[in-house]
Amino acid sequence: MIDALISGKLIQTPQLKTGKTGNPYAQFLLSVSVGEEKPVVVSGIAFSDTAEKIARMQKGDPLAVVGSLKPSEWNDKATGVLKHGLSVTASSSLSPWDIKKRKPATEAAGKSGDNSRPFNDEIDF
Repeated sequence: MIDALISGKLIQTPQLKTGKTGNPYAQFLLSVSVGEEKPVVVSGIAFSDTAEKIARMQKGDPLAVVGSLKPSEWNDKATGVLKHGLSVTASSSLSPWDIKKRKPATEAAGKSGDNSRPFNDEIDF
């Protein structure tokens, strides 16, 4: 098992489903740029709260997930050729929606008159 942080764009809109035990899960496909001509497609699955967060997203949305990565193999139904890929079981996720949701609390703290910098350096951002 490989622990991984994977960032990409959703290829299709994820669907929230319910397993036999009644727990929610979501399957998704990420297009991940690896600096080559063709991006790598990573299939993923998430459970519980992470699945519910991912299921709110749409095709084309950027998404980063942390989880267990493993190689996968399958036979292409059309050609019968053995294909190779990667799949991730996401334990947590982060999207711009999550950051936007947190941003108002950060901005409110800055408006209270606290002008201190979070880091003790000369670089002013």
